[in-house]
Amino acid sequence: MYYGYNETEEMIVADQEFIKLLGYKNFNELIKNSVIETITFKKNRIYIEKNSQYISADFKKREMLGAFGKFYLVELNDISFQTTKELKPNYKAIYLDVDKISKEIGLSVEDYKLYLDSFIDQSIIDEKRLIEGNDKVIKNLSNLALTLKIPHINILLLKIKKLSPSQRMPLIDEYYTKLALLTLEKPEDENIDDLFLEESLKEENREEILNEQFSDLINKTAPAKSQGKEELLDDDFEDFIKEVHTPTTVKPQNNIQEIELDKISALPISYNPQTAADELNLPVELIEEFVDDFIEQARQDIDHLLTSYYQKDMDNIHELGHKLKGAASNLRINELADILEEIQFCTEHSKLAELFIKYWGHFLSLEDYMKQLDRK
Repeated sequence: MYYGYNETEEMIVADQEFIKLLGYKNFNELIKNSVIETITFKKNRIYIEKNSQYISADFKKREMLGAFGKFYLVELNDISFQTTKELKPNYKAIYLDVDKISKEIGLSVEDYKLYLDSFIDQSIIDEKRLIEGNDKVIKNLSNLALTLKIPHINILLLKIKKLSPSQRMPLIDEYYTKLALLTLEKPEDENIDDLFLEESLKEENREEILNEQFSDLINKTAPAKSQGKEELLDDDFEDFIKEVHTPTTVKPQNNIQEIELDKISALPISYNPQTAADELNLPVELIEEFVDDFIEQARQDIDHLLTSYYQKDMDNIHELGHKLKGAASNLRINELADILEEIQFCTEHSKLAELFIKYWGHFLSLEDYMKQLDRK
């Protein structure tokens, strides 16, 4: 990573890594924002101030000769980031009710603690890539936080993802501060950092929240069948079931094409729960349980989808398509996620039959695959 400047201290060259580090797209943006004026050298470090943060690094400076005379090439190594102004929010401990959460997601308390530790360790490992603006890292950490039911952390990651890399540093600092505030011991103060969560929820994009909520519902059904899923369903989930599930399918009218599920042939699907397990840093057994519950939910929802189709209720179709897409995407069931996204945004009723048949064909393959899976 390097940049170069001439004897009149004008920046004349920079590599793509340096440009990206400062949150710009090209060299012209770098010049336009007078980055050279924010650079200082102190002892053996170089400091670049940007908004409410500064970047520091070891450096090597070389004198070079070029077509336009002498210039200096500065190479940066061992880069670190700090805020120029301390964050001073009155953060309180973020209490995780480990007994309740572990039951909801079908883990023992010991296993939940183990995966929570793994999540924190992974966050520390990913700090450099998080700072560099790696959106895949943000997505993976967000999925982990969602799975482990840590909404404070998940929402903060979603906020970070919305910002450009040059604007993210204060929230990244906040992210690691909040990780340090996670506690499994209930503090005496009952008002435990709930205000942050409430305000964040108000600010979030509605589509992202719907996606999170449905993914959360999928996670709630993950516990082993012997625990009794009905006992674990809260009022919100029961309301959701009443709202979107109708037990019988309305028959088509007005020459609408009938879709006969029992006549749809399975279509090939390329899916491996281990891929999702690796990306989410979770045991494959847990992913398999999530997929089982996604299958159960999808079988319940197909009646509602078809009824909405026969009634030409596009709003319901779009809503269900969105919710199912979010769950399929989180579980890395890519073929289903892609088709459900098409269903979610389809505006022509005449195209839905083909999409539903394709969706159900891939769904049947997924169901068959999970039945034949060698479970340990």
